[in-house]
Amino acid sequence: MRFHSYNTIQRNTNTYVLHLYTIVYVYIYIAIIYIMAELEEYVIRTASVFDLELIGTLFNNDYTSHFGEKLDAPLSQLFVEYQTHRFVVFEEKSPNVLLAYCEFCIYPNIPVLSNDFWPQWLKCRFCIDVPLSLMNTMFFNYYIYVREHVEILKQVIMEVFYCEHKINYLIIARPPNYSAKEYDLLEDFGKVYYPNTFDMYGCRNLPTIIIISRNDFMPVINFRKALPEDNDDVIEMIDVEEPHMRKQYGDYYIAEILLGTSGGNMENDKIIVTEDSGPSAIGSTGMMWLTDDTDIEQLIKNFDLESLGNLVACTPDAPHATVQFEVFTADQRQYFNLKKKTYFGKREMVQLSIKGSTEEPDRECLNTQELYTKFNFIRYELHNSSNYLDKRLKTLKVSYDIPARLPKFKKYTLKNASRAFVLKNFILHPSLRLEYTYYYLCAMFSAYPNRDYCLVPIPPGAKYSVSLWALLKYFIRVQHRPSCNVSDDVFVAHRSSIYTELSIFRLVKEDLDDIYSLFTSGSKIKPEPGDRRSFRQSHGRMKKSIQLKIIKQICSDVLYNQMSEFNFWVIRCGHTNRANTTAVGFAILRPFSDYEAVYKQFLLPHDEGFLTFDRGELVMLCLHPYFHMWSDEVLRTVAVRSGFRDIFYFQEIKGDAMTNDLASKMMPVEPRRMRRNWFIDTRAKECYRRASDQVDLSKINCVMDEFYLFRHNLFPSKYMGNKNSLVIIGFSDICKAFLRLMVFSWNTPDYKYVSVSNCLPLLDITVIVGHGEVEAEYDQTVQCEYCVTPNECYLHSANTCPFVMDTTQRLDMRNYINFVPGEVESIMRQEKYIALESYCKVFYDKLLLLSDTKFGFPVQSGGTGGTGLPENYMTINRRLDKIELYHKLMEFNKTNLQDKCIIVYGHNLAVYECIDFLLRHGCLSSQIVFVEPHKIVQPEYINNPTCDSNLENILMDMVIDLGVTVHESANFENFHCYATANFIEKVEFKRFPSKSQLLVPCHLFINFMENFLPAAFERVLEGSNIQLHDRKIVIDEDYRTNDDSIYAAGNSVVCLWNIFHQYIYTSEREMAQKLMDILNLGKETLTREEKFSKPFLFHAQLPENHKIIKVTIPKRYLLATLPNEYSHFMCTYDGDFCRVRLNRKLFVEEIVCVTRRLTRPLFFLEFFCGRHVTLLNNVHNRWKAGLIKSFINFFQEPWTEYIMHDRFDELQMINHDTLKSLYQHIASRALGMNIGDSDFSEAGKHFLEANLLKFLREFREEFVNQFALPEDWTS
Repeated sequence: MRFHSYNTIQRNTNTYVLHLYTIVYVYIYIAIIYIMAELEEYVIRTASVFDLELIGTLFNNDYTSHFGEKLDAPLSQLFVEYQTHRFVVFEEKSPNVLLAYCEFCIYPNIPVLSNDFWPQWLKCRFCIDVPLSLMNTMFFNYYIYVREHVEILKQVIMEVFYCEHKINYLIIARPPNYSAKEYDLLEDFGKVYYPNTFDMYGCRNLPTIIIISRNDFMPVINFRKALPEDNDDVIEMIDVEEPHMRKQYGDYYIAEILLGTSGGNMENDKIIVTEDSGPSAIGSTGMMWLTDDTDIEQLIKNFDLESLGNLVACTPDAPHATVQFEVFTADQRQYFNLKKKTYFGKREMVQLSIKGSTEEPDRECLNTQELYTKFNFIRYELHNSSNYLDKRLKTLKVSYDIPARLPKFKKYTLKNASRAFVLKNFILHPSLRLEYTYYYLCAMFSAYPNRDYCLVPIPPGAKYSVSLWALLKYFIRVQHRPSCNVSDDVFVAHRSSIYTELSIFRLVKEDLDDIYSLFTSGSKIKPEPGDRRSFRQSHGRMKKSIQLKIIKQICSDVLYNQMSEFNFWVIRCGHTNRANTTAVGFAILRPFSDYEAVYKQFLLPHDEGFLTFDRGELVMLCLHPYFHMWSDEVLRTVAVRSGFRDIFYFQEIKGDAMTNDLASKMMPVEPRRMRRNWFIDTRAKECYRRASDQVDLSKINCVMDEFYLFRHNLFPSKYMGNKNSLVIIGFSDICKAFLRLMVFSWNTPDYKYVSVSNCLPLLDITVIVGHGEVEAEYDQTVQCEYCVTPNECYLHSANTCPFVMDTTQRLDMRNYINFVPGEVESIMRQEKYIALESYCKVFYDKLLLLSDTKFGFPVQSGGTGGTGLPENYMTINRRLDKIELYHKLMEFNKTNLQDKCIIVYGHNLAVYECIDFLLRHGCLSSQIVFVEPHKIVQPEYINNPTCDSNLENILMDMVIDLGVTVHESANFENFHCYATANFIEKVEFKRFPSKSQLLVPCHLFINFMENFLPAAFERVLEGSNIQLHDRKIVIDEDYRTNDDSIYAAGNSVVCLWNIFHQYIYTSEREMAQKLMDILNLGKETLTREEKFSKPFLFHAQLPENHKIIKVTIPKRYLLATLPNEYSHFMCTYDGDFCRVRLNRKLFVEEIVCVTRRLTRPLFFLEFFCGRHVTLLNNVHNRWKAGLIKSFINFFQEPWTEYIMHDRFDELQMINHDTLKSLYQHIASRALGMNIGDSDFSEAGKHFLEANLLKFLREFREEFVNQFALPEDWTS
């Protein structure tokens, strides 16, 4: 950068003349506005494979010119070769006519030259006088344009410099036989370098290069201190994104601040604006309000700034002072703490007494008191927010430099040592690109040359402006301390992140000490005696020791094995040579040969066979936080130097994951949205991660195991997400599905976004959940004492579809979503914020109510007289409830009671899964009492997979045979609790129809009665005047409540208008997709259908090792339809029971399987529910003819693979369009004639067969089962 300063004339303030201060012009290399006038004519965007036809037209145009090697191979091979950037240019009014196409890459298109050895080639062949490196240089490899538009060349070069902030030099390699006319335009922009052996007369046919320097090419923009006459320009910019500021402060508040008439103190503040010097000047184009007045002590006490040097400088061996603070730190708790008996003993024992009884407590009563104390402790531990973090008091010592010569009687305090300044406000003109924020950040540090840290505080509820959102990607969010009394979020950027050059070197022996130091720095943990953190600390040390062992093994293999498969790169700060640089990180890579295996579990393109040997696995990466903002540059450099074009990273969930500090900068790979049958042995060797002979890498089953997968395709990163703040109340299954769709909004069947960008989620979504709910969903340390395999344990299973389960089992939404634990007190609709019980306010632009539950009582007390839920009362609505039930059951089994009794109340399939859990986990059948409420027999018109009256009758007989006490037709009346504690002693039921009383002693009550709206949340909605009807939220056809900003979905909603299709018990994924379409949050514009058509799945474990899976589709029509009992049923039984139900149009509406022979779940049955029988290989006629002995085996035959293909739905849409157009064509030609069904069927058969053959030919390589096509048979 270049800096110029001058002094202006100070005039008399009494005559309202302006104060002018010293103005610092910071020349940053970005375009000024008069060039933007030229850019408006053209649109420059990233090219993709979908532009091949347009690019082909441009290539065949006779009025084009080009430089670089033009592709002679078929144009379909154009995107096979890697290019960092591909751009197409067109006029905005004619997007289908390309005017230019260009390619840029970090290495030249010279086949005989290794991709990472071009610096050595240039150094040896040319006399280069500029500091070129792998990370600051890019090659302009190819450019073709229409001759009439020569000005496009300058604009595409500018586009590269805008996108690549670290690129300072652009190189064009000219071949020996080049035509001078081809490169005339480039010579005007750059400097030509000739080889050392070049001779004008004797040796002139040699390759030459043209180097375009950012400093010499890019125009400048001026930064200066704001003047009062800038007020109108600045206010106009602020009005675009923050219009409330004008209303709050007036039309001239910027001028008033600068003139000092507003009462504020501007002594430490600087308001800087950008000044346009072009011919089309429009005034100021940007504004930054900075101040160096920081309360460093308050920041240190309220935020964890130790990793950032506490925002002060402490130079070794220099004079410094030290201050001490008492601060709090926090460590995450684990559920294993519940198992420690010492904490039970610390709870005060409550005396239980029966109402009206004065007898002394006997031994039985004392044991019940102990059980109550343990139950109370378990609930408190799992539902109290403070118990998920260990808050510890810590003495923090902060050392800072002091001047060597300090004047007497002058105290140099911590405030004087602050090296931070604050950005108070930032705004860009709407005409400027968001990439300009980087240059504004550079200008901020230039304004404070003695300050190293830039802070951005964001008040709670503040709406992020688009320009501020773009700026914050260069910052690090700082964590609050547990005792923080500052509600602002604070972001920090360091000067080194902006100005430091990075270099990549291969590992040598001298680097080992730096590598070990980088990895172990900050990992030392000093446990305190009796501290709860001891287990977590020991586990952390163990994990570190395992990783350090693997690092040493890899280092030894790289240094002493010439055939090592590992590439070990050391990332250094500086670019001169190794001796003058500092190690700031390292990366370890190896070839990735598990693509076919992970493809079976994750959504990945299958047609990229050209990358088979160019994929790499990132084993480990450590990098200083200051340089995370340069993740694209670092990852693509280490990848290219290793010979890879696509890198993957395994992050284990339950094992010891290898560190990757840039995992958040890599694209998360989405698990498959439906689990299909792959017709392979998933335990075969090829399904596991490739092992290493020299290194003890962990063993991962890429097809079955639960792990996170990240990918970086070496393309520029692009953040995707919602623009306005969205708040969700509840963490229901629909909420999980919605969050997953939002995180992976770029995932389309054709991968058009992934093929050109490294897509990263950036979402402004806040989810308000109960205390402990999210921690329970993602806690992998919960271990069952009874179950050998976790996948079959009640604690780790869920009743929903894989799409929802994978949201917590194969994804971690906490990396992308802001979860706020707390209980909602009220919804302030006018101010648009949610008040929590902790006095926290969560502001929203749109609010989603997704808090529906599954079970519970209509009122929260459950008949206890308004005293709250008893300690031995349970409902199973989420994983946290299962964990709580497990711990209570363990203590129940240990308690010495004479007549133990657990009451299970309700009627649905989940009841029998819970009974199976109790029997498997130490509970005797004689200790279980199953009370089934009276069931009203009525016709079933909607499809509900959670209930099955026929199977429930069989399961009832099964549990009776197991010894479980059963009471039928007994409705709950009331709890009889102890007088001194909220603990159930007996439960009162009323029999039907005799109305006689049934009183059952109870130590644990588990409720499975359906209840979709929690009683506490119902009171919040009533207090907020959200319209309810029959304890359900009233919505319209767009799922909008009586407030236009509040939406609701799930089983807790009701539509009072005429909707004649089923809208409850529907697919969570389909419901979430509808919400995205309604709120316009998707990347694709889809035609939204009001009706539901996707399958809804329920699966559970049943007694006697049975497993059930039931899949239904919602009813598309509820008028003039018969009950389900009049449907057509098809059943098979060969030891496993399977039932298929068809509607009157012969569509499959329900599939039920009960089995205990299969070890893997039958999730692939989702693909077949909702299909017509003819599409399912004529299943009805085959079953009727006795050809199907088992539906489970039938749906696993090879022909089913084409239905489970990822693009099969697209084939169905093509067939639909074909038949529709065919019918219209026949109807138009047969005017006045009746067209019979047979005639239309015969006419459409040929076209449908053609579509199917085309589909099979296109995706034949993706099928596991081999099949023949017509061309395979010789005539």
